[in-house]
Amino acid sequence: MTIPEEKILLTTESKLIRNRNFIHLDWQHEHQQGLTFQNCTISCSDFSNANLDGLRLENCHLLNCDFSNASMQDGFFEGCVFYEKETQKGCDFHRTDLRRTEFQRCDISMGNFTRSEVFDITINDCQAQGCNFEHADFVNVVSRTVLFSAARLTKTNFKYSDFEGVYLEKCDLSESKLVSVILSRVNLEGAKLANTEFAPSQYEGLSIFKADLRNAEIRGVDIRTLDFSGVKIFEWQMVPLMEALGFAIYPDN
Repeated sequence: MTIPEEKILLTTESKLIRNRNFIHLDWQHEHQQGLTFQNCTISCSDFSNANLDGLRLENCHLLNCDFSNASMQDGFFEGCVFYEKETQKGCDFHRTDLRRTEFQRCDISMGNFTRSEVFDITINDCQAQGCNFEHADFVNVVSRTVLFSAARLTKTNFKYSDFEGVYLEKCDLSESKLVSVILSRVNLEGAKLANTEFAPSQYEGLSIFKADLRNAEIRGVDIRTLDFSGVKIFEWQMVPLMEALGFAIYPDN
């Protein structure tokens, strides 16, 4: 009798898997904590509803994989690709628990993160074009009246991504590309947006009170429709903002 490859993998005592290729793994509802994959390719596989807490992926390719409703708390993913160029499909993280997980120098483009739990997540130096973070939960609720958000979404290309309805108060998005993103009903109060490309395509109901936009390239935003109270910018940034309102700006001399 031939034992399926995924069953061999599940019964191995080693927590380290290197230089392997897997396709059509069925890990639904499996409990495998603390695994490390290095230089592996995993394609068309189902990890939905699995417990993969502490998962570590290094220089791996994960193509058309389903992580929906899985628990992946405290994961660490470095130099990994979660996007298949041929089909232009990303991986599914719908309702996935990604609290305290790190994506470092990864490609998570077209990933579905809707309604995922992402408190204290790190996405740094990544490609994240076309991702859907709609109603993702960046918040830790302490009590009925006390809640706070935490995330580091830095140095990352979020072009065309959807952040509708998320709470990112005081979170760090510095040096990221926020071009043609959806920021409708997003809370960015006190957020760090320094050195970003800030050019959302939709921003109805955006709250940006006291955000730090110093040295950001701000485009396509009608400041008359937003409360810019307490927003931090440099003097040179005033010119394009005023020109967007119809002012003709001349030098002092």
